[in-house]
Amino acid sequence: MGAGALGSVVGGFMAKAGHAVTLVGRALHMDAIANGGLHITGIWGEHHVLHLATATGLDGLARGDFDVIVITVKSYDTAAAAAAIAPLCGDATLVCAYQNGLGNIETIAAAVGAARTVGVRAIYGTRVTQPGHVAVTVIASPTALGVIAPDAPADRVRALAEAMNGAGLPTVYSESIMTVLWAKVAYNSALNPLSALLDVPYGALPELTETRAMMDAAIDELYAVAQAMQVPLEPATAAAYRTLFYETLVPPTAAHYASMREDFLHRRRTEIDALNGAIVRFGESFGVPCPVNLMLTRLVKAREGFYGRPA
Repeated sequence: MGAGALGSVVGGFMAKAGHAVTLVGRALHMDAIANGGLHITGIWGEHHVLHLATATGLDGLARGDFDVIVITVKSYDTAAAAAAIAPLCGDATLVCAYQNGLGNIETIAAAVGAARTVGVRAIYGTRVTQPGHVAVTVIASPTALGVIAPDAPADRVRALAEAMNGAGLPTVYSESIMTVLWAKVAYNSALNPLSALLDVPYGALPELTETRAMMDAAIDELYAVAQAMQVPLEPATAAAYRTLFYETLVPPTAAHYASMREDFLHRRRTEIDALNGAIVRFGESFGVPCPVNLMLTRLVKAREGFYGRPA
């Protein structure tokens, strides 16, 4: 559901492995796949996948048609996507939040139930190079899948992770999916808005006292919110995470710019509400002030607000 670059890669590899897949996406991309198949290139090799079912909407699809629904829309479209697919969910349908940021899992769970909702941490890059063609550009770690409710069918989610891994999508099952999701958000919320707003790569940000102080504070606030929500994090303290962040996580991506910078360049809506904005919202709910994350959220939204105005 929302088969752009990421959804097409997931669906394409699963279909190539013999699974019956329907892609739901934008007309130009879906028409190209219907007429000429899906072409996947990049670090996982070259693949041409034929006989994929495609659709631009959900008309004609029925309840129980799908064992698994993978939601890959942008976070700001999650609520609409979850409401749209809810009637398609049979008694055993799993729904995967294959997305960035915080809040997606909760939104999907509210629509379809926590027991069928699967949390996903995906850290690989994809892009549409032209309609019908997608590329896998980089991977940092295998995708992690995990359940969020004690009554969820963990054995089925493990089997799904194994099936995805067997299809050529590096995937593992995680016993602590919320922990790995929050770790990804800690990394992205510290780096992405500043990289995009200041137009510098990740490696430049720790070099200045000012930017380093803002990243430190953003991380500290996230850890305080997680503690209030009783979300276990790894490492367990903000100080330990900052050491990991600066010494291990940032150096390999020092030349990388945030994808949010591309959003600015193309005047697209960003996913700031699922990153720093989500930290702020959760903080408000649990009485934890998050002034730096609020400032970064407001600055990104201000940048979006000036789209289309003369320089």
